[in-house]
Parts: sequence; structure tokens; C-alpha cells
Amino acid sequence: MAAPRFIHDDVVQVKTGAIGTVKEVHQRVSGYIYGVQLRTGAGEQIDVPEAELELVKIANSDETGFHLSYIT
Repeated sequence: MAAPRFIHDDVVQVKTGAIGTVKEVHQRVSGYIYGVQLRTGAGEQIDVPEAELELVKIANSDETGFHLSYIT
């Protein structure tokens, strides 16, 4: 099976029109399932198959291969 198309913190759009951030990736027999935290007031998290997602913004858009998180 190929690598997942989306990674943690990628911003994606669900085919229903909702936009969210990838928080989890799970491999299933039929493909990958993504835990997406929607950008809503409740911050609801849903599981979505890869075929129902489109990329909006790459988490690491500077293409350095590093993802930095700051703890304050």
C-alpha cells in the first residue's frame, strides 16, 4: 500500500465543504482513514476516508522536511 496522501497538521477540505486539520492517520485494509478536527466552534473530530478529502494547505509549506512546534 502506498504512503498516505496527507500528514499530521495538513489542512484539508471534506467533500461536504467542511475544512479541518488532520490529527490522526490510520491504515485500514481498504486504505487510509484520517481523523480530521473540523474548524467549527465545537472543534468536532471526524474520521474520513482519503477519497473524501482534498488538500487545502500543506502543514510544512516551506518544504524543509521539518515540522516545528513551540511550547510556551
